[in-house]
Amino acid sequence: MMLRIYVDNREKNSGIPEILKDMGISVIIEQLDVADYVLADGVAVERKSVSDLVNSVFDKRFFDQIDRLTSAYETSFLLIEGNLNRIREITEKWKAINSALISIIVDYDVKVIYSSDKRDTAEVLVKLAEKFQEHRSKNRIINLHDKPKFESIKDIQLYVVESFPNIGEVNAKKLLEKFSTIRNICNASISDLERALGSRKRAEELYKILITPYSPQSSNSNNKKSLMDFI
Repeated sequence: MMLRIYVDNREKNSGIPEILKDMGISVIIEQLDVADYVLADGVAVERKSVSDLVNSVFDKRFFDQIDRLTSAYETSFLLIEGNLNRIREITEKWKAINSALISIIVDYDVKVIYSSDKRDTAEVLVKLAEKFQEHRSKNRIINLHDKPKFESIKDIQLYVVESFPNIGEVNAKKLLEKFSTIRNICNASISDLERALGSRKRAEELYKILITPYSPQSSNSNNKKSLMDFI
């Protein structure tokens, strides 16, 4: 089966997707919330050129990106592309870069790997994809959604309610503050949901999602029932 690599659309013009395609890889361009490349289920790579690495450390983006990467994926790689000697040319504070890399290895369990150029990067990505897709089965569905590490039940509750279409963090908090539990939200009437959300349309959409029976065989025509059919 052909290897698949998911690529963030911000990497589309890097030249790497074209190299991967030339190597016979199935490249799927997606808007990834986290990471530049997803190689298998739970395996992601953040690619940084040497200059981007330095800039991201000093403008405080680096650790936020690493935190989100490791929260979303079980196995995380940082791939640094280019000549590492350039770090000392770019900044006199090169020791800060070393400290940052040591920190993510020790504190975040990130695997740091290196490549000399874009073709080398593509070859590294393919080799990793081969290893992980073989180990985790090429037929296993690759989940591109964030998988945050929850610290409390409250975080889980917010995550679940936020996942409903057109809800988001603010409305999720409104719903949980009003109804206290997810079960109560599921049992609420349209009017009750409207009072919490301040929007009749949003309340109706949520209500329909909550009370519509799941049917794996349903066709589009079956899904065109009006809301009144469920009230």
